[in-house]
Amino acid sequence: MIAYNLSLRTPKVTVVDAGKPGMEASHASYAWINARPKPPRSYHDLNRRSMDVWSRFERKLGGDIGITWGGELRWTATEGGARELREEVKLMQSWGYPIRLISPGALREMEPGLVAEPITEASFGEAEGHVDTSAVIAAALGQAAELGTKLATGAPVTRLMTETVGGAMRVTGVETERWRLSADVVVLAAGYSSQRMASDIGLHFPQTESPGATILTPPMPRIFKTVACVHTPRDLPDPQMNFRQMPDGRVQIHGGTHSGSIGDDSVEDAEWMLAGLEKFLPAIAGASVDEWRRAMRPMPGDGFPIIGFPARAPNLYFSVMHSGVTLAALVGEVAALEILDGARVDFLSDFRFERFTGVGDRA
Repeated sequence: MIAYNLSLRTPKVTVVDAGKPGMEASHASYAWINARPKPPRSYHDLNRRSMDVWSRFERKLGGDIGITWGGELRWTATEGGARELREEVKLMQSWGYPIRLISPGALREMEPGLVAEPITEASFGEAEGHVDTSAVIAAALGQAAELGTKLATGAPVTRLMTETVGGAMRVTGVETERWRLSADVVVLAAGYSSQRMASDIGLHFPQTESPGATILTPPMPRIFKTVACVHTPRDLPDPQMNFRQMPDGRVQIHGGTHSGSIGDDSVEDAEWMLAGLEKFLPAIAGASVDEWRRAMRPMPGDGFPIIGFPARAPNLYFSVMHSGVTLAALVGEVAALEILDGARVDFLSDFRFERFTGVGDRA
């Protein structure tokens, strides 16, 4: 997204990727576009801003880029879970987020194919959706290439090249297994590998080990009547699952938390997760695991993004984050402002690299 937005204003952009772009964390992502609830308020607002930008981004790219809107549905099965859900909805409504509690009857009417018993509470977040990351990345890079952006793929970056001028470090480009590429500005958006690359030049930040996994079925007839995605009760034992249907009919399922995903250890785990979904979604019965996607998710240690130029490397632009799909549309826009215009976007102040100053610093 950053390369696309830069390409709208300058042809002097090169995208370097170890393989085919978008085949790591973006490929494995459940790709849910949301701001639910994502405290503190500044982080919620960042995600909410980006949700609004996604529609504009969709119009700019034109055509079908794999975005599905329709909202998110979930319910609880215990009284304790119901209390937590009511408090969460109350908080998000106080922040102006379009979400509401709905009755069990309304849930069944919205999605009659779900088996949701018992229901102690339910909610519907009407602004939420999901995206086919492969489609949107291909469209964005395709248009960027037409505008002059160069794609250097199949080229793992081995190091960031630097020089010291007047006591200050400057990143001069990247070295790959095949090339040395010079640059005035380098954008570090290498997902999980970003921590290693930054650490190699003395910029340290903590990172949570967070494996992610999703599974996909073969294409199936339309399952959802109304919504874009569904989350099973968080107050029931595992597996707790999220599921959505892609534009091509495939159903994608994720189960787990930020610390890891159910199904990231073996094909058997993936099959077990798919079988576990049948009790909530009978239409899935008999479906096979068509594709099993795994990746390490880029998650800074405090759970929040790192965006922008660090003081110690003022021409190295960080774009390292979980919630990467939700935030991609907004970060692409504001990064172009900060890189090309020298702007300093104020609502990114909580997400700068400097909050990690002192972490692992070398003498």
